[in-house]
Amino acid sequence: MNVSALRARVDALIGHVPLLQRLIREVLRIEFLDRCMLIAAQALLAMVPMLVVIAAFLPHLTASALQQISEVTGVGDEAVRQVTGEVDLDQVRSETGAIGLTITIVSATSFGRAVQRVFERVWEQEHVGGLRGARRCLFWVVLWLTCLGALNAVVGLLTDPGNPIRPVLQTLGAIAIWWGSSWVLLFGRVEWRRLLLGAVLTGIVQVIYGAGSAWVMPPYVESNAEQFGMLGVILSLSTWLIGFAGIVVGGALLGRLLIEDPVIARTVSQGRTFLTRSR
Repeated sequence: MNVSALRARVDALIGHVPLLQRLIREVLRIEFLDRCMLIAAQALLAMVPMLVVIAAFLPHLTASALQQISEVTGVGDEAVRQVTGEVDLDQVRSETGAIGLTITIVSATSFGRAVQRVFERVWEQEHVGGLRGARRCLFWVVLWLTCLGALNAVVGLLTDPGNPIRPVLQTLGAIAIWWGSSWVLLFGRVEWRRLLLGAVLTGIVQVIYGAGSAWVMPPYVESNAEQFGMLGVILSLSTWLIGFAGIVVGGALLGRLLIEDPVIARTVSQGRTFLTRSR
């Protein structure tokens, strides 16, 4: 089969599946790959300074913070410690002033803005910028990190590793976090119920992604660290973050497409009618 024939078959298949047609159009419209790369880059720029600042100014929280980051990313404790271990924390404490803290805050806010722009693009909303947008993004980053830490702590207290209930609790927590995140970053301009499916898809895939990362990432990071030192750790973390960003962007986009697809909407409506009559 030559390339032309293969392309014709693919075009014919796409033409018979309207949902697939719209998915391709929307992927191009929101610039899917660019958005993933931007979120990953901003997350990396926010994460490393925050790790260093936490280790320097709040040493009693360092172990807890490292454990939470390790559990969320699956990179392993030793790899995350290497990021902070390469830095002279005494020097950071003595030399980091208002400018250093400002850079850290701006980095965190930029990550929030990158995620905000994704939700706005997916839902075709005007961008909320300026001081109002910056405050909301910074608030979201702090709240998001706090919720992730609280979720890990609660799940750790209620279940032991290997308990089948553990991934269920993690999934429910992740869904709740991303449901609230999308509403907060969209400034409440999209109804809660319309955001739910995207949050469900994002939460489920992220838990699966995290579980797989716990197996794959530690040896991958250690191998890179042996070859390139801290640079290898950062490169490995960048790879993980690109996957994380893809889940966030893809979950939001698919959530909207599925709830707006007429075939799915008709099926759901018929199911509701059937259940109502059965009662």
